[in-house]
Amino acid sequence: MHKKNGGVGSSRNAGLEMATGEYVLFVDHDDLLSETHIEELYKLLKKNDADIAVGNFNHFIEEKRAYGIWLKEDDYFEKTYTPEEWFTVEYETVPYNMSIIFAVPWAKLYKKSLFENIVYPINARVEDDLTTWKIYLLADKIAYMNKAIYTHRIFENSVSAQANKTAVFPLEAVEERIGLLSQLGFDITREIGAYRYRLQICIDTALKDGDYLKYRNAKQKMAILKKYKKI
Repeated sequence: MHKKNGGVGSSRNAGLEMATGEYVLFVDHDDLLSETHIEELYKLLKKNDADIAVGNFNHFIEEKRAYGIWLKEDDYFEKTYTPEEWFTVEYETVPYNMSIIFAVPWAKLYKKSLFENIVYPINARVEDDLTTWKIYLLADKIAYMNKAIYTHRIFENSVSAQANKTAVFPLEAVEERIGLLSQLGFDITREIGAYRYRLQICIDTALKDGDYLKYRNAKQKMAILKKYKKI
């Protein structure tokens, strides 16, 4: 395959269009897989009759040649979730960085049928938080193992390292989740908290970048929330 560079989202879409197998797995180009990465995810998925199998990761900072996140062998456990149950770990950071695992597309094996109508945005600096959660909602069961089967490497010049906070924590992702999850009857308390947090990030970043329109729009939303005592 030869494709003009159109960004991460465009590449994922092209790969999904070409995929002919039963399963889908994503790997960022500068990351590392354990030797048994696919095998372990496949066995976890089949053992639990799940639609998505999920593992955890180690986080390696190249410039420091050191791990920022490291899972120990005795941290291991397995658990299955319904989509609604899986959303309860979306913003958990301690002790196993589940918030990152929830958002990213990697360290997972998916049934390809889940991607029938999934399209990754091609104009977003960081596309995963805008998309991955929708795939979970299309599943019936998600199987998780708390084992580092993936090494996420951080470089100073990587997209995630260079992106500003509004790209890493997009406000529109939470707005879309609140709208859809509330219609499904899910508890959106955590999403509302995340919305307030990201709205303040949007205000601070827009002010720093001199983006007057984005700043005023975010301030307007914050004023509405304050008026109705929602913050």
